[in-house]
Amino acid sequence: MCIQHRQGKELVGIIEEKFNAFAEGVNRLHGKRNILSLRDEIEQELEDFERLLALRCLNIGQDHIVTIPPSEILYIILKGNMDDEYVRHALPTVLPIASITEKHELARKMVLAYANAPYGDAFNLICWSCLDVSENVTVEAAQLLDRITRKDDEMGSPQSEIDNEKDTKRVKAASSVASRALYLFTGLQAIQFLQFVAKVAHFNKAIQHRVQAQLKPYAASFEMFRLASAVSGLDNLEITARLFDDYFTSTSIYPCTRFWVQYEELFGLDLAEKAQSCNPRIEAADNSEGKAGELASIL
Repeated sequence: MCIQHRQGKELVGIIEEKFNAFAEGVNRLHGKRNILSLRDEIEQELEDFERLLALRCLNIGQDHIVTIPPSEILYIILKGNMDDEYVRHALPTVLPIASITEKHELARKMVLAYANAPYGDAFNLICWSCLDVSENVTVEAAQLLDRITRKDDEMGSPQSEIDNEKDTKRVKAASSVASRALYLFTGLQAIQFLQFVAKVAHFNKAIQHRVQAQLKPYAASFEMFRLASAVSGLDNLEITARLFDDYFTSTSIYPCTRFWVQYEELFGLDLAEKAQSCNPRIEAADNSEGKAGELASIL
């Protein structure tokens, strides 16, 4: 895949031709078939997802050959015993055809396997894939947030998978996929997830209440959680959409009375006044950053 992106898909086909020519030469030299063709070697030596991924890479280099269907890769990811790194790398391929149930399972896998920032990026990729092309809230996004904010026992998640985690203390500190993500994520990964939550939480009251409850432990200490709580608590979709569309610039957020009323109701007048005055650099936020620059711009 790195070769394809850096050198072009034509080189993928050349590599296959060179390997097959090498195999034929060795076999001719020894008078017997010691080395198979590249595809046959892949079929024999690799299993499940690794085999499908390798064949898919080779097929990309030959336009006339149909690639391995994403649905087959998705099935193996969900039903097979795949390394979490493979699952993470396969997400861009399988997300366009994944159902909401499958996306929830993929999100759960990424949180339970969390080892570093790329897993947080993968989790956020799943969440944001539920929005439309303009990053507006959809029914699918609301369904995913509904599922990831529910307790594991409500969703029927196997308890053995949780109990067997290496970092048992961390996992037991939370009881839903979303609350584990809030506990584990830091920096940009946390901000992007909070943005998704703040965008979608107002879809219905049940989701909104669960989101508020899961943000509350962190809102006591961290400003970005207070901001996310205030935005997710707004009942006016138009106000929420406008704040996101304007990237939370000072010209949009300072005059937004309803936002500050909501903030004060949740955290008190002192913290509301401090939030309004503590960061004069709001206008410096670069709108070109997109999602990553919105809530981050006022922290």
